[in-house]
Amino acid sequence: MEFQVKHLVIIGAGFSGAVTAIEFLKRAPQGSRLTIINRSGKMARGLAYGTNSPDHLLNVPAGNMSALVDEPNSFLNYFRQFEPDAHSGSFVSRKLYGTYLSELLDLAKEQSRVQCESVAGEVCSIEPQADGTKALIVLQAGEQIVADHVVLAFGNFPPATPRGLQSLVDSRFYVEDPWAFKAEEIHCEAPQVLLIGSGLTAVDILISLLRSHPKASITMLSRRGLLPTDHREKLPAPGFTTNIGADLLAGSATVADYVRQVRREVARSPEHWREIVAALRPVTSELWSRLNVVERQRFLRHVQPHWDVYRHRVAPQTFRIYQDALAASRIKTIAGRIVSARVTGECVSMTIMPRGSDLNIDCSFDRVINCTGPCTDIRKISDPLISYLSKESMIQADELGVGIAVAQDYSVVSGSGSNLQWLSYVGPMLKARLWEATAVPELRQHARALVAKIVERFGG
Repeated sequence: MEFQVKHLVIIGAGFSGAVTAIEFLKRAPQGSRLTIINRSGKMARGLAYGTNSPDHLLNVPAGNMSALVDEPNSFLNYFRQFEPDAHSGSFVSRKLYGTYLSELLDLAKEQSRVQCESVAGEVCSIEPQADGTKALIVLQAGEQIVADHVVLAFGNFPPATPRGLQSLVDSRFYVEDPWAFKAEEIHCEAPQVLLIGSGLTAVDILISLLRSHPKASITMLSRRGLLPTDHREKLPAPGFTTNIGADLLAGSATVADYVRQVRREVARSPEHWREIVAALRPVTSELWSRLNVVERQRFLRHVQPHWDVYRHRVAPQTFRIYQDALAASRIKTIAGRIVSARVTGECVSMTIMPRGSDLNIDCSFDRVINCTGPCTDIRKISDPLISYLSKESMIQADELGVGIAVAQDYSVVSGSGSNLQWLSYVGPMLKARLWEATAVPELRQHARALVAKIVERFGG
């Protein structure tokens, strides 16, 4: 007989943790308890929405940013309180979105019959009871919490150290965690800055640097030299249709076939490439699940960099700033790889091999910032809770190193291969199983589905 959940504990309070809490507060039967544990004590912020910069915008239009599955205009209506002329295609500051999430969570607490507590603390250990019906959570400060069910809702972790930069790890001239970087801490007026990566993280740092240091010279280095792409300023005229999703599902389950069909469709209507990419979104997880391990590896090696550029685009306002800086030669882009790096005096001396060339180039920078994107390989993540869970075989990396192993019902797959029914995960590391699981439109669905399963087990 299944045990009944009475006390749910959510570890992590970024988007995934906050929305899981909101859904549980709305749906759990009376008498339930909810505890939300977050390291910083800030609820509904996380890395993405904890920024204080008004220049850091959402990368998804407001009309698709509702945190609530059953209220699709929730965020747009909230935003219109501040901008009455806002429309579904508007792009909003991430700071405001964090405020929206926080207020949603506060409202859910007020209206719920569930007893809810928020705890600021670092989880040191999670110890399951022998019968697997409860778990003891121990915090660094010594507090102990008994849970009937635990949801891991950790989100994104800082990037892994790129090859060639190990010698810089302890240097003040190297920034390993771009989200902890404060541009104003660079005191020279016209710094030479190297951004490793050219995706969304690099664009965020670029925008901050351009504001704080108008005379900065910025170099963006990436293996392929791919540059950011933008969302449309205005919605396209109606009338364009595509069957690319159905066509891919009807074809062979190979990366080569996927790429061939998408290229053919884009060649047919190049002005609608954004709509073609958007049409893939509802079927991306199914397309991913059809691929065997070898094909998935092929995708990661050859296609992912291109997919990330065209799938994860920047807001039009942000893109204009980037383009203006590029046109003014304030930004230089290099396709290549790092050969060596070392601190010499008050700067970093670096040797770079450009792509397609046998001749290295030597250069120096006042700061080197790792913008390669979140690390999803738990074997490379330096985090006390991740290290503990891995050591105790409560979690395991998926075979490709892009997330953690999670079953279809969101239960975590242990190191021994068994599904831990008392322990679930929701967040961007679902990417391992679903691929398309890193943005709000998908994560809100997963949070809702997970809560439905927990409430069912609860007896609601």
